[in-house]
Amino acid sequence: MYHRSLRSFLVDKTQQSYASSALYFLWNLLLIAPRVAALALLGSALPCLVPAHFLCLWLPLFLWAWLQRTDFMDSVGGEWLYRGAVALVWYFSWFSVAEGRSRGRSLIYHAFMAADGALLLAVWWTLRDDEPAVFLAAIPLSYILGLLLKALYYRHAHPSLARLQAPPPDATARLIAHENDEVDSLPQPPISDRCIEAPPRPSNQTRG
Repeated sequence: MYHRSLRSFLVDKTQQSYASSALYFLWNLLLIAPRVAALALLGSALPCLVPAHFLCLWLPLFLWAWLQRTDFMDSVGGEWLYRGAVALVWYFSWFSVAEGRSRGRSLIYHAFMAADGALLLAVWWTLRDDEPAVFLAAIPLSYILGLLLKALYYRHAHPSLARLQAPPPDATARLIAHENDEVDSLPQPPISDRCIEAPPRPSNQTRG
């Protein structure tokens, strides 16, 4: 609902269909569920490790948000608070906060979270009290399936694809539409609304 509402609020973003929303919800569910499950297993074995783990991850995630130079708030204090909230969300799920294509940043994030999830499961395995672990394989399988559905979403169901299928005014407009269709990035004005100074006309007068 956040994703759909944000696209409804930003007039330069393509609206999201219900089918696209359903796939978006499903791959987020499959990525967040194993994350929560791994943290719950760690908390069941050693609860005091969960706050320490959160702080150890929140600090680098906060630094990463700062390095992306977000600029959404009207005050410096509000911007730092926003970056702290972004780091909190990133502890569970990824969303883009910077301009441009986010594929590289998303790959870095998911690789980091996959390694962290594997570490959490390894710690729980060493601390468990002979508890059955038949469900353990479901956690990495859910994460892998979520990544596959995410790739499918951006390949076939992302709202920007519908806009790219329509003939744009020119190639430049099509490129800008594709590069800037990040729901959490600041909207850019269209080319026609930007102030472009025309070059001076050559003078036809000759010296007498």
